[in-house]
Amino acid sequence: MNKKETTTFLFQNGRLIDPAHQRDGAFDLLVENGKVARVGKNIPVPVGAEVIDAKGLIVAPGLIDIHV
Repeated sequence: MNKKETTTFLFQNGRLIDPAHQRDGAFDLLVENGKVARVGKNIPVPVGAEVIDAKGLIVAPGLIDIHV
């Protein structure tokens, strides 16, 4: 039996910074199969999604940390 890994993540309560779309504020971010599926406020939790509480953190989709 194969264990299915979670491929859907919902980041909640973080400060989302997305210069490409002129967003900087409190937004949820839904990632499905490694791609941003939705950005918005109060996104409903999809069945089987892993919820990540990003309170006090910055969420910056698409930015790369050049220090790594």
